[in-house]
Formats: sequence, structure tokens, C-alpha cells
Amino acid sequence: MLPQYPESLRRAFARNLLHNALRLRRGENVLIETWSATLPWAVSMTEEARTLGAHPLLSVNDEDAYWRSLARAADGPAGRVGGHTWAALRASQAFVSFYGPMDTAREEALPPSAARRLEASNHETMRLIQKHAIRCIRWDLGRTSPLWARRYGVDLAGWRRELIEASMVDPRRMQRDGARIAERLRRGRELTISHPNGTDLTLKLAHRRPRVDDGVIDERDVRDGNVMMVMPAGVTSVTVDESYAEGTFVANSTGVVFAHNREIPLPRARWRFRSGAMVDVDRGPGAARLREALGTLRNARIRPGQISVGLNSRITSIPLCFDQERGTITLQMGRNAHLGGKTRTPHLIAYTDLHGGSLSVDGEALVERGHLVAG
Repeated sequence: MLPQYPESLRRAFARNLLHNALRLRRGENVLIETWSATLPWAVSMTEEARTLGAHPLLSVNDEDAYWRSLARAADGPAGRVGGHTWAALRASQAFVSFYGPMDTAREEALPPSAARRLEASNHETMRLIQKHAIRCIRWDLGRTSPLWARRYGVDLAGWRRELIEASMVDPRRMQRDGARIAERLRRGRELTISHPNGTDLTLKLAHRRPRVDDGVIDERDVRDGNVMMVMPAGVTSVTVDESYAEGTFVANSTGVVFAHNREIPLPRARWRFRSGAMVDVDRGPGAARLREALGTLRNARIRPGQISVGLNSRITSIPLCFDQERGTITLQMGRNAHLGGKTRTPHLIAYTDLHGGSLSVDGEALVERGHLVAG
């Protein structure tokens, strides 16, 4: 279970998410979905929504009851979502998801049939959010577990602390920096990444519209279809020309690869690119995990997909949010069609990070040794 957190902290957190991030307005409907572990946070969210003059609806998934129902009928209806849930989502202008369940070990052990049902419901949720332009925030405190902390090599208490603190930063600085970096990435032609550890990689930009996750879903984001945000936020990203990559990228932190419906920590490695594709990887520590992710893709061409720059000054060690640490440069490889790119196969998505690196666009520095260059 989670530690006990003071109500004052929960209310301040709720105020920032509803007022600054979601821009919740008087009279709007907000659906708040939680699991039992994060129920106190969700209750504070409903109270703050009423204070703002909005109409909250709270939906609670009891974790113990969920696991008991799966144990009794693994192939039964558990995991399926009823039409009344979809109706509530369609009638909402905003949606807050306190994601779960917390027992990630049991989740990973689910039979394939149950896992497919859960995945299908997630896809339908995303489809409705996009179709109806529902401003949506997901927060993962209820996904923190000793298992995943060990897997990613982080301190569990520190992970939870950063999830809270980094979700409460003033978004105005991230908005300014994110917009400036996005404009250079939109107009630029060539991007170079370097680091004393041997990183020296050149990519081409394709004049695509960058995405800025700056902690705010504003009217422009809604017009552009950017209505889903995972908190904490803080990253500017853009898909790159998939046909060009020359040089070496040496990751110096643990990343992640999504392959075969699994999430696998990606160890530090030296990635070499030639003629637009990865041609070699020096696996180093954790070679077995990397072979597990890439083993069935030996004949596939793994291409560059996206580049991003972190904006959040309160992130240092959050799993799956490493790319948002201020000044971090992240290279995404593999499938990027869901991000606005052209690569659909192989169905592998890998994120690998560089701390303390430098990034320039057409010779103009945007990041120098891990620090954003002032505009």
C-alpha cells in the first residue's frame, strides 16, 4: 500500500492538476477514475473540482475485489467495461485517471485472454478521448511497486516523492522553453547529438510538427488533438526522418523497450547507425534483457523514430519519465506511426536516454552538456 499523505498536499496537488493542467472550468463534467490505493488522492480531487464549480463523478476500482474476481473466473467478464462507463466518459469534458492496479507482479502473470481484454478496454478509452476531445490526465502513483523499483534500479520512496513533486511544478517555464525548442525542431533540417562518452549522432528533421508536453492542456492542444497527458509532464519531442541516421548514440541511463506486448527495462548500451538504421549494439551490462527484447528482430531494420528534450527540473529518477528530466536527450527507435511518423513495423518501440549531452539544430545549440541553452 501507499504511505499516508497529508490532505493539504493532496489538495494542492489536485488544485494544480485541475486548475493549471486541465484548465477545468465552472460547469464542466470531470470523470475521476481511481483504484483503491489512490482513493484518498481521488477524493481530494473531487473536493477541489467542486470548489472550482465543476461536476465531478468518482469511479473506484477495488483492487482486492478485482483480483478475487479474476481468480474465480479468469476467462469471465472481469476486465470488460460496460456501456455505462463509456457513456460517463463521453459526457465528460475532462478525465483524470489514477492508474492501476498496484500489484504489477500479478498483472504480469495474467492469462493472455485477460490481458487482451484489458488492452482492448484501454484502446477504447483512448479512442473516445480523442474522438470527443476530452482533456485527460493520467497519474501513476498507483503503479509504483517494490517489484518495479527493483527492476528499474530506483529507490521506491524517492520515486513516489518525485511523482508528486514533479507534477506540481509551475508549468510556465516549461511552456516557454518547450515552445522555443519546438520551433527550432520544426524549422530545422539537421540535428546532431554529442557527449564525451562517445555519442556522435546525426539525424535529419522532416519539418513535422513537434509535440510539447508542458504540463498544460490548453485550447491549442485541444485543436491539435493533444488531449492526453501523463503527469508529471515536461518534454518536447518530434519524429525524425526515418531514412537517415549516421553515427553512435551511447545511452547512460536505463531506458525501456516495448515489444511483444511486454515492457522490458533497456540497459545502457552503445547503438551504432548507418544508412538510416541500427547496424550494431554493444550490449554491455544487462545483455540478457536486451537480447530478450531484440532477439526475434534480428532481420528487421530498426530505424530512428523520435527525438526529445526534457523540460522538468524536478525529475531525476522516475522510471518511464527519464526523458522528462530537464536537459535529457532521448532517442526513440522503431515504430513511430502512433507519434506522427511513418514507421509501422517491426512492432518495437525503444526509448534510450542521454544525460549531460549536447544537441544542436543546424549548428545552433539547444542543449549544452545537459543544460538548456537560453533563448
